[in-house]
Amino acid sequence: MKLLFSATPAFGHILPLVPLLQAAVSAGHTVGLLSTAEFRAAVGEELPPEVEFLAAGVMPDVFSEEAARRTGADVFRPTPSTIGEIFGGARVDLAVEESIGQATEWAPDLVVAEPFDAVGPLVAARLGVGWHKAGIGPSLPAVITDEIEHVASARYDRLHLHPVAASSYIDPCPRQLQDPDWSPVTPMRAVRPQAHRRPKDAALDLPDFGGRDKPTALVTLGTIFSDPDTLSAAVAAVAETGVNVIATLGSSLRHPTASQRVRADSTNVRYVPFTPLGQLLEKVDLVVGAGGVGTVVGTLAHGLPMVLWPQGADQPINAARAAASGASITVDSAGGISPAVAAVLGQGAYRHRAQEIAADIAKLPAAATVIAEITNP
Repeated sequence: MKLLFSATPAFGHILPLVPLLQAAVSAGHTVGLLSTAEFRAAVGEELPPEVEFLAAGVMPDVFSEEAARRTGADVFRPTPSTIGEIFGGARVDLAVEESIGQATEWAPDLVVAEPFDAVGPLVAARLGVGWHKAGIGPSLPAVITDEIEHVASARYDRLHLHPVAASSYIDPCPRQLQDPDWSPVTPMRAVRPQAHRRPKDAALDLPDFGGRDKPTALVTLGTIFSDPDTLSAAVAAVAETGVNVIATLGSSLRHPTASQRVRADSTNVRYVPFTPLGQLLEKVDLVVGAGGVGTVVGTLAHGLPMVLWPQGADQPINAARAAASGASITVDSAGGISPAVAAVLGQGAYRHRAQEIAADIAKLPAAATVIAEITNP
């Protein structure tokens, strides 16, 4: 069977799909990924080498700027209507013709799209094939999904198409992070999430710390909000507690040169370039982050507690759910990080709760099981 995955061209939208991509490849299916050509080089080594890349559309900075032009809003502090225009309007308008052309030629039997992706479902409607929605974290509030679908509906009308409901919702979110009031409108399939790893681990030159008896914290702001000044403030706040620090430079839509700035290591701080989270989690006792969904879910899958300082987008939602689970503390400034780190490391309840959640995650169906179910209904 030919499975076409469709996703927004951003690490946080594509990396959570990698376990499903790998499972589909391992099951012998032909697998494609529909996303932007400019993102191919950045994401290529994160994917199974067998995945065929179907290039269509533009990068997030382009469609976000177009949405900002249309709405006059700050796309980094968006309202639901702005989110609807970003993903259901501007991105679709700048990708749909090319996407339909690529997909028509590739001829998939089934489409899998992440929740922010309005292109994949439209392609499925045009080709007359079924599709499944694959979550990337806690479910989006209905006010957001409704806005994306509402804005996208005008694009269906323009192409004389009718929206088709997803056959199922593939949910990688552990129940402890899910909104307790969420009720899926389509059949739900749980799937076991995992922190991202490449098919081949990245080379990581990480000298030993002098104080090996100390806990080690990972500081990561993810790939969109990795502002250099914010990262420096977070690293300084964690380092002043006396723990060892591994800080990932990441990459950034707002600050494209952030990962290129040279930073000097110190006695208890080591800076590393973008590295798959799964590799780094093996070396730390705590994660300090912004609350990106990949970081939150991946960290809990490893049974590690967190301190989260949300910067925007869906991070406040993810951080709130992580705090409600009992495995994390949310702060609203760099000044709150040091006492929060001390509390998480000093009180075993946070680690214990994270380990309980990890044990529940380990019981969820593997990606291979879900791929088998959707390809053999």
